[in-house]
Amino acid sequence: MTKKFEAFSPEAQKRLAKEAADYQKRIPNIEGRPDLFETKILRLQREGAATENEKKLLVAARDPGSGSALTPVLKELAGDEEMQIDIIADGRAQEIVQKNFLTKDITPPGMVLEADNVIGTPDVILMDRSCETGIDSYVTATFPEAPKILVEDYYLNTPDFLAELKKRDLPLPEKICVMDEGAKELIVKRFPDLESRIEITGQPAFDKFAHEDTKKISQEVRQKLNLSPEDKLVSFMSTKDEPAKIKKMAEALKKLGDDFYFIFRRHPRDNTSYETYKQIFVEAGIKIIDTDEFTTDEIGAASDVVLTTWSTEGLKGIYRRKPTAHITDHNFRIPEDIELPLVPVKLGASVGIDNMDELIEILPQLLDQKSPLNHSLKEKMEKNYQADGNNAKRVADIVREYLTKK
Repeated sequence: MTKKFEAFSPEAQKRLAKEAADYQKRIPNIEGRPDLFETKILRLQREGAATENEKKLLVAARDPGSGSALTPVLKELAGDEEMQIDIIADGRAQEIVQKNFLTKDITPPGMVLEADNVIGTPDVILMDRSCETGIDSYVTATFPEAPKILVEDYYLNTPDFLAELKKRDLPLPEKICVMDEGAKELIVKRFPDLESRIEITGQPAFDKFAHEDTKKISQEVRQKLNLSPEDKLVSFMSTKDEPAKIKKMAEALKKLGDDFYFIFRRHPRDNTSYETYKQIFVEAGIKIIDTDEFTTDEIGAASDVVLTTWSTEGLKGIYRRKPTAHITDHNFRIPEDIELPLVPVKLGASVGIDNMDELIEILPQLLDQKSPLNHSLKEKMEKNYQADGNNAKRVADIVREYLTKK
């Protein structure tokens, strides 16, 4: 059986059936919102009719990270003439796309598995490896002839996908766009044969830091929170962390006294309620502030210190030049695909905390702007994490290059 029909083989149908069952388990992860569960095919609306020389770009995205990373690239490409852009998406990525673009729902009655009937054969596929799998492997199997441009939005979120493609004898991406040299090294370490396919473009979602007025956002948010310039604000950006870990964190914070305010940002796909986490901090006597009315970006900008485990929000904190700590306590769950020390920690741009008790010693240093630790962190942030605002353009130019080859 040729690769062209691999997606429709009995084995593939069984695999798709299993994935469909897995999708059902995702409903709690998106807070019971069926509008985010249904996979849809969306076509970007544009002026003018289709032309004979029109190029077709297919985009695949699922989770918040992939939606945020690909949206700036789509904004770069949306104005290109003679290009039809279709997007297969669900979850938060679908919500992000519909918020940023005028789209038309062209999902066929048979759902997304009949995508080729309404899309035709795309000239190029642009995708980001989503944490929740399915869409990326589906488009790869269904359209094996189409060149694929893969964007990696965080360190090491692509190697397992590449291994899956090799195992199934499916075409590998023509180009893999990564955020920095550290990201490239991690992929090459596992797949040295793919080094020539890797392009250091920068993470498209981080373009905003080239022009974000972080100080202004911070002042506005702090004013709404009734915080003075002298008040210290610590935020924790969660990654579906278990309550036991958060309780251990609260115990450590309790030992530091009450000279700071604390914000807990729950991951959007976390099944544990915010109230459960909040109660842990309340019982520990931590001055926790509810911030539902604010975006995570606003809280990140307003924070004096950003704590996280391995969330992309940690990198955002670094780009905002906020003292940042990545907590990777081995007493709690650490995903198998996480390689320690994390790249920002290895580069000295963030502090790595291997045991929650270390937080007691490190947090006061992070809150002191004049501490030697903060001086060192800022120096390494400036050296290793610069934003020039052109990451999305670099990815878009690679897409354009492959479109012109068709």
